[in-house]
Amino acid sequence: MQLVLNTHGLSLKVKDGLFRVSGKEAVRDISPEQLSSIAITSPCLISSAAIVLAAEADIPIHIYDRYGDAMACLRSPYFESLAKLRRKQVYFSDSKAGAAWVIKQFDRKTMGQIRVAKFLGRKRPALKPEMLKLCSRFEQERLSINKKVDLPSMKWASSIMGWEGQIARVYWQFISQSVPTIWTFAGRSRRPAQDAFNTAINYFYGMLYAMVETALFGAGLDPHLGILHADEYDRPTLAYDLIEPFRPWVDLFVLDKIVWGKADFTDAFEELDNGGFWLSKSGKNQLIPAFNEWMQSNIRWQGRQMRRIAHIHRAAAELAKTIDLTVERP
Repeated sequence: MQLVLNTHGLSLKVKDGLFRVSGKEAVRDISPEQLSSIAITSPCLISSAAIVLAAEADIPIHIYDRYGDAMACLRSPYFESLAKLRRKQVYFSDSKAGAAWVIKQFDRKTMGQIRVAKFLGRKRPALKPEMLKLCSRFEQERLSINKKVDLPSMKWASSIMGWEGQIARVYWQFISQSVPTIWTFAGRSRRPAQDAFNTAINYFYGMLYAMVETALFGAGLDPHLGILHADEYDRPTLAYDLIEPFRPWVDLFVLDKIVWGKADFTDAFEELDNGGFWLSKSGKNQLIPAFNEWMQSNIRWQGRQMRRIAHIHRAAAELAKTIDLTVERP
């Protein structure tokens, strides 16, 4: 379970070995054994004892801005694996095997985008011809991306990201023409999002990044040592690489649970003075628990049936195993 602190002025302390959350109206005690992470989305007070208890229980504390981007993370200072694996990670990030792993990530992402397109085809039968055309193109693009394995370099990275950008434009155009009018959007926009749909996508991508980064730490890998995104300073670039196959899960969550959900979530988004949008307090109260529940639900992916969050941890563990078996130099 994720503990979400989204009310201004809450305090998080420790009482008798339990987390104590205090606000103006209520006090709640929570066992560390119940929590997988703590998310802070509004200004709160956290005691040093609460931080230590979280570190001892291996519970990361993520602090988000109002757009859903992770601004800071507090966690145990210790990796859960040997330094030998992280030294191997350096060699892997510069190898053709590392590039092949990145290509596989985008192949899996494209498969996920095809599943999203088929979902939209069921929701909008009139667009089925367009959906079939899109899926056919994406199947061809899967063949194209699998031919791009090469030694990692700036030129190679630019080629991959250019390919991904072309796919993304077609993908988001199809989604925009498929959703109800109130959810249409002109294109992807960030910081701030220019519409409610992009606001939701951005916010939950941000939460997904934190989950992926936690999985990498748990596997003993350094999230800041990426392959495709290796040249981005002071960013968890390996998390950027690992997240790709799981982005369509967020897309599907937004479409299935928000756009076509049973509840009306149009009041979950507020327009800013600069014309952008952000997720309101009531929206966070409704949608963050729904997203966490979505990530805890079971799905068959890569031949296994398990919780979505477990698939992410499995992917991180498989990457660690691949690095350990592929790289001979310690």
